[in-house]
Amino acid sequence: MITIGICDDDSIFSNTLYDIINRVMLSIDDWEPCIFHDKDEIIRTIDRGEFDCQLLFMDIMMQNGMGMQIAQHICNKQINTDIIFVTASKEHVFECYHYHAFAYLLKPISETDITNELQRYLKDLNYSPKYLPVSFMGVTHQVPISSIYYIESNRRKLTIYTSQGPYCCYQKLSDVEAVLKDFGFARCHQSYIVSLKKVTSFSNTQIIVNNTAIPVSSRYRSDIRSQFTSGTYEQIETELKKKASLNQLRKNHGAIICVQGEYLGSIVYIKPEEKILIGRDGSSVDMVVNLPFVSRNHCTLTYHSDTLEYEIIDYSSNGTFVNGGKRLLPDEPYILKTGSELSFGNMETIFKLG
Repeated sequence: MITIGICDDDSIFSNTLYDIINRVMLSIDDWEPCIFHDKDEIIRTIDRGEFDCQLLFMDIMMQNGMGMQIAQHICNKQINTDIIFVTASKEHVFECYHYHAFAYLLKPISETDITNELQRYLKDLNYSPKYLPVSFMGVTHQVPISSIYYIESNRRKLTIYTSQGPYCCYQKLSDVEAVLKDFGFARCHQSYIVSLKKVTSFSNTQIIVNNTAIPVSSRYRSDIRSQFTSGTYEQIETELKKKASLNQLRKNHGAIICVQGEYLGSIVYIKPEEKILIGRDGSSVDMVVNLPFVSRNHCTLTYHSDTLEYEIIDYSSNGTFVNGGKRLLPDEPYILKTGSELSFGNMETIFKLG
């Protein structure tokens, strides 16, 4: 479970954004939305200690630029969250980097842009899709585990009941149980496995899941009851909600941020002492800059977290330029400070070191 917030005073855009996020998350995992319509609403939630969004989509320019004030408040309160800024303004890219920014998207924003950034975020967070492969009559389906309500066994034929409808396969229920036990599923009967987070009520004799009564046998009764009464499942959910944000995991990372040009708003984080190769060749470089004057393997960049400095070596034909026009000598290492500006091949696109 991941909680994703949307903070925008444009209700139409908020609804559109919700629909896009929901389509992405449908095949990955359950998610909980938090919708905020103005600055005061989200700040009150933060000050009450009730803000638990792991990721927040937020418009900087809402209420005449008050989005930046919210970002500052989140930072000052040391809230554990990541922000994807959505805005019509090109002026705040580098400033937003210092306020938990994962990405900076310019309006009007396409569904593809939002989908790509959300998928990239989940991938970076190791929040990979989880599926149960189901084969029946020669056809294989990848069933999202988060969509499963319960599974029924009838003479080795399994029926998997999901939010998308039922799937059938021939398999041992015990084998499926072994796969699903780490995802909040439990055996309640010789013929049934249920998703504990989908349970709406339970007793000594039955469990209600998706308005369906599932029998509880005496063999599994004590185990099922203990998982609910001890709060085992709730503890697991709570720990998942406390999972570190990318911002928290990247406290010692450097970054290169595009502040002008075609890649405006892009942010690439660099691990300490990690040497990244920048260039046009997507098959060999770590950071792709696909522009006409950029070489296939243009330069390398290394972040030294102990000194907060960057080391850069140029290998290009058209040059790497620093701080407004100084061209670096090829094959020579240079040390750059945080805030230095870089351009590759020409000065049309400018990156800044975070």
